[in-house]
Amino acid sequence: MNPYIEIIGTLHGTVFILTAVYGAIQRKRNLFLFGICLFCTLPVVGETIAYAQDNNISRLFVIMMFLTQIILTLPSNIPYGYKELAAMALSKRIGYSILAVNLFQGCIILNNIFEIPLQFGYMHFAISLIMFYTLIRSEKDKTWS
Repeated sequence: MNPYIEIIGTLHGTVFILTAVYGAIQRKRNLFLFGICLFCTLPVVGETIAYAQDNNISRLFVIMMFLTQIILTLPSNIPYGYKELAAMALSKRIGYSILAVNLFQGCIILNNIFEIPLQFGYMHFAISLIMFYTLIRSEKDKTWS
């Protein structure tokens, strides 16, 4: 991987993760979703560049996974809270899917299947931990959304 792209990706990924952490701790849903949404653009860009170099068709699957996450985590101004049971159930399912996809991608990166730098695998694990935190908090406190 080009070292300049790696440095830029690492810096942007760190900023996006810190944005998501701040949004999760301060209970600011739009900021939390914005951080995760922007983080999901990094694998799309990286896998697109890698696909252009090696034409590995499995990279398209990863691109589609993270494009789906971008769509699901786009912040919206539609207010909902713990009283809307359908919205809360759907948001938990989306949270579990984001958790699973990032855990899976982190494991793939750390097993060096695509020769991606390891710090990006740790970033995926960080996103998984953030999602796990929000899911645990929402399970413990029913008014926490």
